[in-house]
Amino acid sequence: MTPLRLFILLNPAIGLVFATVFVVLWLNQRNRPYILMMAGASASYALAVTAQMTIPAMPRIGLNTMTSAVLYQLALSLFVEAMLTRVGVVGNRRWLLGISAVILSLVAYFFYVDDSLSTRIYVQNLGAGAMLCFAALRLLAAPAWKPIDRVLFCVVLLTGLHFLPRTVMTMRVDVPAGLITPENFGRSLFYSALGFALVILALLLCLTFLLAVALDIFDDLRRERNGDSLTPLLNRRGFEEEADRRLVRLHGAPASVIFCDIDRFKSINDGHGHAAGDEVIRAVGRLIAEELRREDIAGRIGGEEFVILLPQSGHEDARLLAERLRARIAELHIGALAGATLTASFGVAEAGPNEPLDEVMERADEMLYRAKRGGRNRVEG
Repeated sequence: MTPLRLFILLNPAIGLVFATVFVVLWLNQRNRPYILMMAGASASYALAVTAQMTIPAMPRIGLNTMTSAVLYQLALSLFVEAMLTRVGVVGNRRWLLGISAVILSLVAYFFYVDDSLSTRIYVQNLGAGAMLCFAALRLLAAPAWKPIDRVLFCVVLLTGLHFLPRTVMTMRVDVPAGLITPENFGRSLFYSALGFALVILALLLCLTFLLAVALDIFDDLRRERNGDSLTPLLNRRGFEEEADRRLVRLHGAPASVIFCDIDRFKSINDGHGHAAGDEVIRAVGRLIAEELRREDIAGRIGGEEFVILLPQSGHEDARLLAERLRARIAELHIGALAGATLTASFGVAEAGPNEPLDEVMERADEMLYRAKRGGRNRVEG
């Protein structure tokens, strides 16, 4: 067996290895269906390459041609659907089915009706490029982007775009279109370049997707560790870690901290029960989350105590937000409180240049206790 043949055999091996990895990963992350889709894409890719290399080329029957074409399209479609499902971009299946139907119809036409190997090569390679470019453009519609999504976008787009110059240049330089047959195609420079490129691209796409999944899992674990159990906010540890990082990045720019404490919370628990207390905490936490800008962060740092960090905001902006929150909390209607009015007190402090987080939090906490001593349902600082 020639070194080239051995090298091309890496393609199905890579596909099977990644299919196994993704199946094992999915068994531990069943809430992520896109992992199973990627396992299917990897397996289909391995089967497509194997079919192309092992099924005899039979004139007028086309078992090799059509089987490998269907499996390649299935692999591409599953990969695109997995990638877009992961980022929350839905409604792609009809487009994938439509593009795949056109490509497979053209492959069948240029085998059974007007037999032309060179045209089939163009159709399949340019079709693969079109599907990957479509996937990259659809990726732009993702509701939120992580840094790994930018990497994935670039990898998929460049992989899709490379099919055009590679196909055109290699086919023109290597074998004249009219002389292409299955026999000399297997010995052509294009076939060698195709085998080499597929190994590299398969590794690149699978590894990038695997890295994206791993980072998704890591982010979820970090959110679970740092998130509050009752509200959409951070817990104390999560807030302090993130607030420290953001204060350092400000390089002396203004920032403010707001402390919030629900008034007479113990009497709520005693008079209405702990379930009512939890309902109150959830309602206040949701309200605070609604008022945050993209750059702000907030956490629940005690039973009924909340803290907000406002980067790029001075004392007056913080007071305005605290007053707005105070007024909105007083307007909340909590069914478990049976019509009783809910209020909260606030303390505000602006961070000095390069002031540590614990110091500015301590000053905001002092303002909060001043608001409590001053009659509650007020803002101090």
